[in-house]
Parts: sequence; structure tokens; C-alpha cells
Amino acid sequence: MPTTHEFIFEPLIIFNTLQNNKPEYRLATGYQLDQNLKGITFTLRNNVTWSDGKPFTADDVVFSFSLAQKYPKLDSHGISQWVESVHRRGATEVYFKLTKPNALVAYTLVLLPIVPKHQWESIANPASFTNVEPIGTGPYTQIEALNENGYLQCNNPFYWQADKRHIDCLRYPKVTNNDDFIARIEKGEFDWAGSFIPDIERQYASYSPDFKYWLPPSSPISLLFNFKTADPEIRAIFDKVEFRRAVSMSVQRQQLIDLAAFGQGVPSTLASGMSQRFAHWADPIATEKYLPYMTHNPELAKDQLSSLGITDKNGDGWRELPSGNKFELTILTPKGWSDFNITALLLADMMEYIGIKVHPVEVGFNHFVDRLTAGDYTLALTNYPQGPTPFKYFDSAFNSRYQAPQYPRYAMHFYQSSRVDELLAQFPTVSTAHQRLAIIRELNEIVAGQQVTVPLYNTVQFYQYNTQRFTGWFNENNPVASPLIWPQAPERLLHVLALRPKE
Repeated sequence: MPTTHEFIFEPLIIFNTLQNNKPEYRLATGYQLDQNLKGITFTLRNNVTWSDGKPFTADDVVFSFSLAQKYPKLDSHGISQWVESVHRRGATEVYFKLTKPNALVAYTLVLLPIVPKHQWESIANPASFTNVEPIGTGPYTQIEALNENGYLQCNNPFYWQADKRHIDCLRYPKVTNNDDFIARIEKGEFDWAGSFIPDIERQYASYSPDFKYWLPPSSPISLLFNFKTADPEIRAIFDKVEFRRAVSMSVQRQQLIDLAAFGQGVPSTLASGMSQRFAHWADPIATEKYLPYMTHNPELAKDQLSSLGITDKNGDGWRELPSGNKFELTILTPKGWSDFNITALLLADMMEYIGIKVHPVEVGFNHFVDRLTAGDYTLALTNYPQGPTPFKYFDSAFNSRYQAPQYPRYAMHFYQSSRVDELLAQFPTVSTAHQRLAIIRELNEIVAGQQVTVPLYNTVQFYQYNTQRFTGWFNENNPVASPLIWPQAPERLLHVLALRPKE
């Protein structure tokens, strides 16, 4: 369930992205990299107890990482590529021997949930364990209710920071789609949320002075090509950068923002898809060089298609493949994601203008992820996670290692570049800012030059909060940490502990 991370399984450290990656120590009280960057030691907090009353120890940390190494399906953050071995050093220290130097390895290691050895060591198949009665170190470990309407997650009776926890339970209701969400948030049902609301001032904030929102800059939304799509002739077309550029030039990006995102975003100008907030990491010359392909130019797009032999051969108004076969594509989006769904409809219209027939297809989110993972699509939309530097985007989006079923959907376009993989492996191992800048600039040049995806627009982080019942909310006037409720923001643990019921 989405509230497993942080709320049930407390992390070792939270790196606060709004405070220049300041370490917020949780189960750990410190860490130290070896001078040669080939190892790292975490010092653990004393007197932490699991929710069943048993003590948290270094053995639990060692066991959790060993579990991820043994069962790849549990290694959702690619820990095994960095960790050669892990063992305890005394009662409160755990040492990780690394497979290669990595100055940034702490940021990755702390994302793995720490589970209780005394519970999990007896599980026959941990990779499929449903854990219906979880034991954790986080503030909310007791599942009091779980049914088709949602679940109720309540206090850990042994939480080590119980004096800082002022909320008894988290209610996580089932929301069927974006329309359902909007109808219910308008009535004040939700205290803390994060979803797209069209025309947010009129459809939300205007209903009550307690209905607040903050929309910090977020990640890009991009159109994916499936480089291993089933049809060999379409696959051959997708392999041509000229085709991908033609599609990019067919897009009116501001119109997507105005109609699909209700003005909440900015057009992508970096052909690599790197977020605009990292524009200073890109070589300005590269940005200018590829900007024409990020600019609406349907006539040039048509010329590019014709030069590839993708022409209207039978006079029906639609372009056919060079062989004369029909050329029809689909755009896959998650059902209920109204901004994605409208974006897909608009893209279909824009591509119709250059003669390509496209059919938007909406499926449930789990099915959407399954189809991307299996390569069962032609085109799809996705957003991307962001980190403290552009590395997280390039790594999650273009590292061929992550084109395996146990990883998130972001690299499931199946484009591969050995040089990209090599640069991504180098980035954490270099020791100077100048070296890291040079690597990001080369990554940007490769991905932009190949137009691997079609970046559309940079969206915002959707965050809504209701001040009627609680105080302490993070916002633009109180930017303590990321305000997001979703698992990709570990800072949400800091957020929930900052909240107080109104008197």
C-alpha cells in the first residue's frame, strides 16, 4: 500500500530536497563514507523498538539489505548494483562494502525499507509476502480497517518519537478516478492530498478559506516511443530520429498546458526532457541546437515524414508506412488521469494534422504499468521523478538496467545506449562538481540529440491541504520540506509529524 514506506517502515535517513539535501536522521544518527568512496558506515539510533515491542538492531538492517540482494523483486532501487556486502560493526554500526566507488550512495541506500528480521526470516517466499499484519518502526503500523473503501492506519504503540506524533490515525480512502477525487475534495473530505484539479482556484480554493494549495515546480511529462513494439515496420520507423523529431515538431506545447493542465506548467524546451529547473546544467549551445525540434513546426514535420517514405499513398488523407501498410498508433494513458487523458486527445489531433492516425487508449493504472513493463504499447505518456540533481531523471529514465519488470515504468521505452549507461555509472563515482556537470552535459547532449522521448511540458507538484482541522502544513510560507503525500517524497514523514489538531 502507498503508506508502507516511511509510515510503517521508517528510513535510516531522509535527505531533505528543499533544504539542499540536509540529512534528517531517523533510524540512523549519522553516516561516514570511506576516503576511497568504496564503503560507507551508518551509525544507528539506540532505543528504537519494533511495533511488536522487540528491539530494533543492526541485525535488522543487515538482514533487510541481504534480502534485497537475494530477491531481485524486492530491490526496487537497484541496491545490488552498488552493495557487495553488508555486515554489522558492533551494536550500533552497519558497514556497506561497495562494488565500486560512489560518493552519492547514501541517497540510494536509505530508500530501502528496513524490515524486522525476526518476522521476515521465517517467510518462505519474501518476494510474494503480503504482510497483512506488518511490524514496523514507523509512526503508523496498525492496520485497523482494510476493505473496498480504503484503509485505516493507526499508531505504533512503541514509536520511538511518540511525543512528536499528534495524529492518531491516517485514513486512506479509495478514490476511483480524478473526477471522484475532485467531487470529494470540494466537500472538504480530505485533509492532505496531491492530485490534479483543473482550474484549481475556481474548483477548489474558492469553496472555503481553509482549502489551500501549493504547486512547486515538478517533473516533465513526455511521450514515449516503444522501441521494441511488436510490429517490425513500426519499430523500424521509431528507430529513426527524424521520425521522432517530426512528432515533436507537431506538438503545440502551450496548448497542452492551457487545455489539459489548465495553465499549470511550462512548455518543455530541453529536448532531453530534463526539468527546466535544471536548465543551468545543460550546455546552452546544445539547448539552442535542439530547440527547433521542440518548436511547433508542422510543415517541416510533414517534410520529414515524406522523406522517410511515410506518405499518403491511397489518397485517404492518412499517411501509410513505406510498404503501403496502414500506419496507426495508440497513445496509452492511465484511466482517470484527466490531464494525461486530455493531453493524449490533443496529441492525437496534432498528429492528425501531419497525417498520422493516433487512437488514445485509457486503461487502469495497474494495467497501464503492466503494459509498459511488457512493451505492450506503441506510444504512451509518463511523468518522471525528480531528485536533487538531474542525475535521478537521467538514471530512472534512460538506464537500461531499469528496463526489467521489477523496476518502475520510466525506462520502459526500451531505448538503450552503452554510452549513456557508462555515464550513469560514472556520475556517482566522481568526486568534483566539475566532473558531475560534464557528465550531465554529455547525457543531455546524447538524449536530446537522439530525441529519445518527446518532452511535452513541465508540470507542477500537486499538493492540496485543508486547514480546517489541522495546523503545521508545509507551504510556500513554511517550506520545511517537500509537501507531497506520495511515496516518492520521503519527507512526508517529517510533514505528518509536524501536523497538530486544531484546538
